[in-house]
Amino acid sequence: MAAKRKNEESREVSDTRENYKKKSSNGVVVGGDFARFVAEQQQKDTSKEEHLSSLNELQPTPYSQLAKLDEGMNRCFRANRKRSRDAQTLLKRAKKLKEVKFFNRLIRDFGNDKQFGFAEEAFRILEKECNIEPNAYSYTNLLNACVRVGELKRAREVFQKMERDCDEKPNEVTCTVFIKGLCEEGLIDEALELVKDMVRGSASRPRANVRTFSTILRNCVRYRDVHSAEATFSLMRECFDVLPDAACYEYLSKSYASRLDVEKAEKTLNELELQQDENGKVLNIPASALASLAGVAATVGKVDVAKRAIAKCRERADEEQRNAEQFSSNANSSSEKDRSNNQKPNDDSTTPSKSVSNFFKARASDALREIVEIEAFLSSDDDVIRQEAKQRAEAFGVDETDDIVFVHKQRELAETPAIEKFWASRYERKGKAFMKAKLEVCSGHGDWITSRCAKEKETTEWFGIEMRENRVALTWIKSLRLGVRNLTMLCGLAHECMRKQIPNEVLDEIYVNFPDPPEWNGSANCLVDGAFLVESHRTLKTGAYLILVTDDPGYAMRMCRELSVVPHLFEPTATDGKPFENRLPADYGFSYFNALWTNGNLNDRYYIKYQKRNI
Repeated sequence: MAAKRKNEESREVSDTRENYKKKSSNGVVVGGDFARFVAEQQQKDTSKEEHLSSLNELQPTPYSQLAKLDEGMNRCFRANRKRSRDAQTLLKRAKKLKEVKFFNRLIRDFGNDKQFGFAEEAFRILEKECNIEPNAYSYTNLLNACVRVGELKRAREVFQKMERDCDEKPNEVTCTVFIKGLCEEGLIDEALELVKDMVRGSASRPRANVRTFSTILRNCVRYRDVHSAEATFSLMRECFDVLPDAACYEYLSKSYASRLDVEKAEKTLNELELQQDENGKVLNIPASALASLAGVAATVGKVDVAKRAIAKCRERADEEQRNAEQFSSNANSSSEKDRSNNQKPNDDSTTPSKSVSNFFKARASDALREIVEIEAFLSSDDDVIRQEAKQRAEAFGVDETDDIVFVHKQRELAETPAIEKFWASRYERKGKAFMKAKLEVCSGHGDWITSRCAKEKETTEWFGIEMRENRVALTWIKSLRLGVRNLTMLCGLAHECMRKQIPNEVLDEIYVNFPDPPEWNGSANCLVDGAFLVESHRTLKTGAYLILVTDDPGYAMRMCRELSVVPHLFEPTATDGKPFENRLPADYGFSYFNALWTNGNLNDRYYIKYQKRNI
């Protein structure tokens, strides 16, 4: 299994063959320039049945061919090839050395770099070929590699194997990593049971630390699970040697805010201000937590709370930006010093990297941007919007409003009449027939879709799909403050939401904005795959558009490859024959992730626009 994954990963990243075989007997064209590839498919003089049959045998455009079209893609392609070669070289060296420490370091580094196939292969060679017993570090590093790429099933197997076969039992790091994997799959109850064993002194379990608790609390925010967040805090208070840090309080407050519980959200942050860390330093409230509180308080009409949070948020965000600038300066100085001494950067340094500093700076900037929007909402002359937002929030809440459908909680697929009835209700509640219907997949923090709703509130009904509950709630709250009523959020996985809630041929446009790239090259968990393209084709009107936007060259290549094997479903619209453009339209709109990557000087952009064909 491990060897198969490794071979798949190696083949995925190092495919340089430019002379793919052409099957002239059935007319299937494989490889070649993308535009020529599509054009030749269109020129086939065959029956529809023969054409569809031959399309099933199409091979995707090679990575090497796509790399020729763009500097960013070429850079990514060459880097992946180098990573693959370097990994194979290190594995050969490990076989010769036969040292468990070297293998452990390899497994750790492969896991951190999300080279899951190589991490699995290193563990296999250690155990099977070198006949060395893996130790606690071996298992923990492999477990971390599994969790980082979302392979929970394999992570569970590794954890159970360690408990069964390893002389050293799982330590607090091992358990925390496994807890993270469980929580990210929504299995918070199971994770809490493991924490209870750690807290209440099970002989086979280590003691929990603050990172164990913050791992669960972070995921309680994602799933808006206040009950589990409170239970986690209660367990933490049973540990006299564990002090909650600022992140723990932030996550608890955000959990309350996601349920519109302003009183408890503010109380939690007030309690945070009274706490000290283990060194006696007073804890500070993160600006993002204050922005979250201010947004919810303003929406539900608790203006005094909102204004207090805004004032504190502005102060904390300014301080966080100054700290980020200082971190960045220190990181640059450290890097210059290492270079002047002909040394590599110290991996054990506590100085944050420049990328981490950029992240903190961007997060503080986003908090400031949010409170500017909230202040504008509070100071607006249009009191009707404020009153309506308060009434809708108080009357429905996140779980009762008809603006949100929690698709992932539905047990069965709705019948076609029910789907059509749901779709019709979106228009009837507005009292008029909208001319267009549009969908955004991966709505994230909701900035882009809510701004589009405001611009097109008289002409378009918008639908957003997002799998994280807290982001769905945040988007809904923003829509209340903007006074838009032409937005319906669907919470769940894109394939499932489209299949369960969207009828055939009703959408004018589908947007996928900055989707998370697949966690590793061999991962089957990929949003824009063949099944998604089929669902998109089913739900779009003839001649309508599918628009994909990403900053990741590797994912852009993968999406282009998926589209290259369905020329009967979609055709590219770029005028130069390429399957993408390298910049967004000037009026495309604001996106949190676009701003985040721009602040981090990540400037690659891929705008992939395709038009639906009629088959």
